[in-house]
Amino acid sequence: MKLVFVTQVLDPGDAVLGFVARWVEGLAARCDAVRVLALEVGEAQWPSNVDVRVIGRRGRIARYLRYRRFLSEAFGRDGFDTLLTHMVPRYSNLAAGLARRHRVGHFLWYTHKGVDRRLLRAVDQVEKVFTASAESLRVETPKRVVTGHGIDVSHFDPRAEDPAVPRRLLSVGRLTPAKDPLTLLAAFSILISRGHDLYLDLVGAGLTGGDGAFERTVSEQIALGGEQVAARVERHGAIGYQKIPAFYGRASVFVSTSLTGSVDKVVLEAMASGRPVLTCNESFPPIFAELGPVAEQLTFEKGNAQQLAERIEGLLALDAKGRHELGLALRGLVERDHEIDRLMDRLVHEMGHSGGRVRAT
Repeated sequence: MKLVFVTQVLDPGDAVLGFVARWVEGLAARCDAVRVLALEVGEAQWPSNVDVRVIGRRGRIARYLRYRRFLSEAFGRDGFDTLLTHMVPRYSNLAAGLARRHRVGHFLWYTHKGVDRRLLRAVDQVEKVFTASAESLRVETPKRVVTGHGIDVSHFDPRAEDPAVPRRLLSVGRLTPAKDPLTLLAAFSILISRGHDLYLDLVGAGLTGGDGAFERTVSEQIALGGEQVAARVERHGAIGYQKIPAFYGRASVFVSTSLTGSVDKVVLEAMASGRPVLTCNESFPPIFAELGPVAEQLTFEKGNAQQLAERIEGLLALDAKGRHELGLALRGLVERDHEIDRLMDRLVHEMGHSGGRVRAT
């Protein structure tokens, strides 16, 4: 298989898409060649069978023309036979005509609760749509293939760092209303008022102008908690993928107040780090169910700061043995169902056996 992989950013240091570099390495190990088309590319050493084309972000028409040229060269001149676009349905829509003309296998990876006309059109254009869970692609189609996420468990080593003292809570994600950091801040204020010696690490920044306005709302919420709360909340902004494991490592509890509904990758990263997690995401109770009675203690109702505070207290009260056993169990779920090489095997297999065709891998 000679694969063209289209993504927004290829940079192992990127705070949001740094993990994509590991995808490229995994795909390269299973394909004859991989050509990456990306809007941005950072510095890195790639396997010998990987080459990269930079589309760039400036100039809408120029960007479109470069994209079409790169695809035409790959499918026509260079013999690439498979196309996988990552997260952006528009990439598939723009490539569909060329893919059909050159009889190229065409696939999309998508994990988001949002459904719009671009996504529906892309689903019609591609052979299969890969997604992490049923909730991560809310389009009923026989083309949907649920694969789990791809977490590099070796990158998130639970032995890398011990939880800090005093204990710290951690949240990772963009500062947007959809991530609901205000509920976490309200719960944190409750815990401080009850005398808990805690700190809170907020990792992530806004990506748009509107997000910047919400960051001011977050600042106001922190100030409402008074000096005692403000002195214990640390906002770290965007942290690169290569550095983020240290934040998971020093956390006593990871909290996700995200309202997105799909399987949130950062929760899985915290689980792979062997840390207790709390989430209000409806995708996770089925994942936690096999853990038994403790599963209920890992979730809370959306927007319910009081219940979140109580759940955090419960996890903080675990003794060392209980924390260790829970951490091992959570990491085990990720190793079994969401490990990066497992995902790469599945993607390449599915792409190689599609539409009655078998492509060489």
